[in-house]
Amino acid sequence: MKQSGLFQVCLAVGMAFGMMCRAQSPVPDERGLWLAWVASTNTPEDHAAVVTACKQFKIKAPQDSLCVVVSGMEAWHLLKMGNTNAAVTLFESMVSIPENASPLQSVGAEMARGWLTRIDREKVRFALKKIYLKKIEFPSSLDPIKALKMKPLPPLTDRWGTPWTYRLESSIKELSAQLYVLESSHLGSRSDLGKALALPYAGRVSLEPVKVSPVSADTVEFAIRGGKSGYLQAGGVMTGITITYIGVNIIVMADDSHWRVVLKPR
Repeated sequence: MKQSGLFQVCLAVGMAFGMMCRAQSPVPDERGLWLAWVASTNTPEDHAAVVTACKQFKIKAPQDSLCVVVSGMEAWHLLKMGNTNAAVTLFESMVSIPENASPLQSVGAEMARGWLTRIDREKVRFALKKIYLKKIEFPSSLDPIKALKMKPLPPLTDRWGTPWTYRLESSIKELSAQLYVLESSHLGSRSDLGKALALPYAGRVSLEPVKVSPVSADTVEFAIRGGKSGYLQAGGVMTGITITYIGVNIIVMADDSHWRVVLKPR
């Protein structure tokens, strides 16, 4: 067979294989995610209903690339219900991502580390309380926690592997060991679990899609209050908000704590 004929045969086989792979590639269930998102916004205080909607999405499409979004939503509502162990399991599943992670996976992992850090901080606070009940003052460092008879001991680093920022703090000298600051350097003043859970879900994810670029359907113009706007693709960031997914019908964006799903402009 001539080289040109062989090339044509190989090209035809390659095209057929490529079409077969694309046919086998799962299409993200945008409608399913939208229904779960609508459930979370229509009845935001009915946490059990939102958890059920998220579970149904994952049962229907367990390998869907959008599962990370419903996992994050479900975990947050589980925390609101007081089911911390189940929330931790979901957040930990979001942290493990491949090297060539998509924007959805990367943002989901950072989001999960933040919530897991807040949960870990509560364990450190509990250990500090045990020391306080014995000494009637808080320690000058976290080292005494290592001597506590607790199994397991609370982590002395956040989920990024960075030691906690800890210091005694009081404006009154006699009460200098009665108050303390305990923060993750990554989260700063947003390290407190209770305060973070008190915020409305996606309340700070304030970008709004304006229009699709006439050049590419994968590029969308976004605007924020105050008039700032710009064109972004998946992975783009504006004012601390990341565009994680631009699909056929929906857009998924996130800050470091919450997802937000919106309809794509027509």
